[in-house]
Order: sequence, then C-alpha cells, then structure tokens
Amino acid sequence: MNPEIILKLGLLLGVVLLVVAIGIRAHVDGVMRLLRRPALALRAVVAMYVALPAFVLLVVWFVPLREGVGAALLGFAVAPVLPPWAKKGIAAGGEADYVIGLELLSSGIAVMVIPLMIWIAYQVFGVATVLEPLAVELVLLATVVLPLALGMGLARFFPDAAPRLAALADRVGGVVLLLGAVVLLIAKGRAILGALGQGTLVVTVAVVAFGLLVGHLLGGAEPGNRRALASATVLRHPAIALLLASGAFPGNEATVIGTVLLYMIASLLLSSAYERWIK
Repeated sequence: MNPEIILKLGLLLGVVLLVVAIGIRAHVDGVMRLLRRPALALRAVVAMYVALPAFVLLVVWFVPLREGVGAALLGFAVAPVLPPWAKKGIAAGGEADYVIGLELLSSGIAVMVIPLMIWIAYQVFGVATVLEPLAVELVLLATVVLPLALGMGLARFFPDAAPRLAALADRVGGVVLLLGAVVLLIAKGRAILGALGQGTLVVTVAVVAFGLLVGHLLGGAEPGNRRALASATVLRHPAIALLLASGAFPGNEATVIGTVLLYMIASLLLSSAYERWIK
C-alpha cells in the first residue's frame, strides 16, 4: 500500500478515536442545549461564518497572493470545526454542552455555507472549484457525525465501561494523531516552505488573529465559552479546506498543501498562546 495512503488512514484513525472519546462523555440533552440558547448560537455563527469569511474575502481581494493560497484560506473560513477540537475547547474552560453543541452546529452550518462561498469566489474572483457536494458530507460523516454517535452509543449501552473506553480512545487517538502529524510535517516540510513568500505567512497570521479576536468578542459572558469560541473560530477542518482549494487550483497542489499545513501550525500556536495569555 502507498505510504501516503497509510499516513492518511492513520491520521483519520486518530481523529475518529478522539471524537469517539468526546461522544462517550457527551449527553444528548446537553448537545441540544446550545440550540435552545439562540442568542449564543447566533453569535457563534456570526463569528465563524460571517465575520471570518468576510475578513478573508477582503484580504484575498486586496493582497496579491500566490495562486491557491487565497482559496485555502477561504476554505478554512467556511469549514466546520476541527473534529478533535472539542477536547481542546473543554480544556480551555468551555462548558462541555456548549462545546459539543458548537461542534455539531458548525458542521450543519458549513454544509450550507460552503456552496455559497463557492458561488461568491466564482462571482468575485472568477475562480471555479470542482467539488462534489457529497465529498463534503462524506468527510463530515466520517470524522464528526458517526464517531460522535458511536461514542454516545457506547456510553448508553455500556455505562460501566464507558470511562475506560473514553480514556483508551483518548490515549491511542492522541498518540496516533501526534505521530501522524509529525510524519506529515516532515514529509511536507518543503511544501510549507514553498508556500511562504508574497505575504502568505503575514496574511495567515492576520486571519488567525482576527478569528481569535472576533470569537472572543462574540463568545458571550462566560469566560470559558469565550475562549472556546475563539479557538473554534480558527481551528477548522483542514480536509474541507484542502478539498475546496485543490478543486479550484489543481495545478498548484504543493502551494495548497503548504498553505493548509501553515495555517494549521499558525492556528494551533496562536490559539494556545491566546489561551495562556487570557487565563
């Protein structure tokens, strides 16, 4: 089997295990609680799917970037939250119900916003992306919906073993994901360096910083939820961004991959620095 395919499967396994652990600890009533707080849910949607995409559109419009860089940043701006983010959101002080609800809400909203962004990109920049809508749904199904449902099912039918299963999934998923990420960074290090230049690094940092700011401002009165929304606004699903950008610029795959990895590094580092500073 191709080593790259093995690496991708390993990363997927790590993500799935972490989301299963989150699902085991979640409760159905709690997951729906965010939807019963429309003002809080609306602020989250505005931060993630109105303010950040609008800012990225302005940046891409005014700053001459390499081909593929703008598409990758726009892809992140409309992608759902990174699947294992919920663990980080809870660690940042967010209420578990709010964090899980935000994860599911972002997945549902993203399915509606992505076609709109594809249309806007074509109308404004004349860039078309070849993307089957089913591809987005399959990614979300495999990395968010099914693992969460599996985790909730395990907690319901095996309540005594659930804590041990969650701890095991956390431990194994974290190790697999970390090893996969290290290998990916080593293998694609040249692509990251190739994406630098022409303002890519500065623009990426600016997008992440703006996302943290708007998420913090719109996160509500609870400090933990403010931190959770700030990190959720910038820690978005890289597979969706990669699908959108590579579909728009199939001839610039190295630049797209480099930008996606650069954004992930910047968002992880800046969100961690933000959380330490705000505490």
